[in-house]
Amino acid sequence: MRFRCPFCFYAVTVDDSARGYKTLCPSCSRELLVPVSRFQEGCIIGDFLIKSKIGEGAIGSVYLATQLSLERQVALKILSPEYTTTKGIKDFLKEARAAASLNHINLVQSYAIGEEDNICYMAMTYISGGSVKDRILREKKLPVDESLHIIQQAAEALHYVWQEKGIVHRDVKPDNIMITGEGIVKLTDLGLAIHATEWREDSDISGSPSYMSPELFTGSKPDTRCDIYSLGVTLYQMLSGKLPFEARSIRSLAYQHMEEDAPSLDRTDPEIPAPVARLVKKMMTKNPNDRYQNMDELLRDIWSLRQTTAPDRTLVPDVHTVSVRRLDYDIQKESIHAKTTVRKLENEIRERRKFVRILVLMIPIAVMLAIITTLYWYGNTPVETSAESRLAQKIAVFSRFAKDETIPMKIIREEGEKIIAEFGAPHNKTQTLMLESIHARINAAALRRTEIENRNLLNALRAARSENAKLRSELELLHRQRLSRERSSRDR
Repeated sequence: MRFRCPFCFYAVTVDDSARGYKTLCPSCSRELLVPVSRFQEGCIIGDFLIKSKIGEGAIGSVYLATQLSLERQVALKILSPEYTTTKGIKDFLKEARAAASLNHINLVQSYAIGEEDNICYMAMTYISGGSVKDRILREKKLPVDESLHIIQQAAEALHYVWQEKGIVHRDVKPDNIMITGEGIVKLTDLGLAIHATEWREDSDISGSPSYMSPELFTGSKPDTRCDIYSLGVTLYQMLSGKLPFEARSIRSLAYQHMEEDAPSLDRTDPEIPAPVARLVKKMMTKNPNDRYQNMDELLRDIWSLRQTTAPDRTLVPDVHTVSVRRLDYDIQKESIHAKTTVRKLENEIRERRKFVRILVLMIPIAVMLAIITTLYWYGNTPVETSAESRLAQKIAVFSRFAKDETIPMKIIREEGEKIIAEFGAPHNKTQTLMLESIHARINAAALRRTEIENRNLLNALRAARSENAKLRSELELLHRQRLSRERSSRDR
């Protein structure tokens, strides 16, 4: 086995029996501890330096590694020892060659295959962003348009492998849909893929049962419609956070896929648009003849739906151009937030304007009552009672208190109602009008504060609109930059 000296980076070669023991580096003479496992950090297999384990599948494990000759990060898939049989190695090599023969931006690319000391390995594109399964585990449900955007890219990859190579993936599921840090979808794991010409009536039934189409369970000849069904199950799970069918046994699961209808998405979650639910239902139709017949049909419907679901439909890529155009969901979410804020402020201002109109009608009446109160009080009461005198003093203090715009409206209203409650029931018209004048002052104070709040809301609305325009400008700039890079890439 080989491993790298951590001091001088020399590739040290030792016998397998030396694992776990100390040895000296032939280059720098430092004492080193030989790794116990062939796949520990620092071990070398072929041209690849293992860094860490990043995943595990049915037939092997995947490690983050560095290709020493090109100094690039790769995902190194290593076949498990129990599968290093003639058939296991044959299938492994078949997957590697299939991946190497395909060249599409939405597919994981195979770089190299090899064997060293009975260890079979395959180096592939390393995707740092994680899988759709990781997103579902972390977020439970994905937003509608982002889900459609991901499925659109996966469908582009499946369209390519079927149209160009006649290959059926047979294992489409969230685990095998990776997303790069730039948001580009990469379909991976062609271990169960089959060429249409290779199928025989006695061929093995292959796939992940939770995502398999009814015809795969029955052993019928597969075609691209099988992948459309699996893609539909995947989209169902992305939108709802759960699988459409669940059972304890494969037999029961197969029966559900073949005979039972999945719960409608728009019924289980009202936030999912009915057209999106119908799209998923058609993708998962039991009879393949009633399903989408090819990826072109599916992609056209996804594109049409996204004209209404996308935050900015001008950035929705056309069919068969999804690999070079994508929505930046970070900016899109900010734009949505800004638009939502603007709409919320506009609605609030409309409601407040209605309230102001009512107050505008009420205030003159209240003021007139206050004036009448004063005139009546001074003109018709030559000698005030002691109770009215005390009330008049309180009203004078309260009037100055209510005009102070720094005092919360709640406190003003409470103070006014307290004066009225303490005075009790009026015994004559003068007292009645005096108490009514307190209500008039409360309403006048409320009107002044409403006008202030309206001014503040208008300022916030202007600021939100300005921010929204700024975000749109940034979005358009990014779009132009992407188009420029795409043209430069195509020119090269």
